[in-house]
This record gives sequence, C-alpha cells and structure tokens, in this order.
Amino acid sequence: MIKTQYRKTIKEWMSDAGGEYKSAAFLKALNEQGIKVLQSAPHTPQQNGHAEHFNRTIMDKAEAMWHEACLPDSWWEFSVEQAIHLYNRTSMACLNNETPFYRMEGSILDMSHLKVFGCAAYIFLPSEIRKDKLPLKAS
Repeated sequence: MIKTQYRKTIKEWMSDAGGEYKSAAFLKALNEQGIKVLQSAPHTPQQNGHAEHFNRTIMDKAEAMWHEACLPDSWWEFSVEQAIHLYNRTSMACLNNETPFYRMEGSILDMSHLKVFGCAAYIFLPSEIRKDKLPLKAS
C-alpha cells in the first residue's frame, strides 16, 4: 500500500523482536523487498523510544477523550481510533508544522467533519416508521 498509494519506499522495519514479527515468511518478505530488519533487545522498551512515546501519546489522548465523554468501557476502542484520527491531523514541529496527513497526501485536509467525541446526538425517524410516537406537528 505504501508503494502504490503514496509512492514511497520502506527502507527499514524496526520492531521489539516480538513473536508476531519473527515468522520466517514475514522476514523473508521484508528481505525480498530490500527492507532492512532492525530489532531491539528483548525487554528494553528504551531502545524503541519512538514507538513507545507514540503509544503513550495515543493512549493518553484516548483516555482523556473517553473520560471527558463519560463513555462506558465498551467505547474504549472508538476513543483510540479517534485519538489516532486527530493525531494524524495535528501539526507537528518535527514535520515543520505540517500534519502527517499533509505529508502523506500532499493536500490540505478539510476538517469541518470533526465533532466533539461522545457528544449527544439524536436520530430523526420519520413519522411513517415511528411505532409508538405521536406524529410531528407542522409549525
């Protein structure tokens, strides 16, 4: 996807040497693409600072949004998705105050679709499909 959608090349793959990244088929696929495989020493998150910092940032944002919205535990996954969505649309000093989205797409993003996470919403049901409600009166 990175090659076809963004015309970029992955040069290195860094992982924490977890089992999910050690299969022979996966490592072979990376090598066939000319991707250098880097692995940190076991049980040393310090060596994987970027990923650890990113995970912490996303989890902190997701938790803040989740608590502010007073949502049940079952909504945790959605708060993480929204935190990542917002992260990719936030300018960063390390990207010369550009957003990750702009860096990948090369276009400015319309953010008029953004709403407060967990805000109240009401669904309009036309009177034809309402079962036990009074029809709306025209004003």
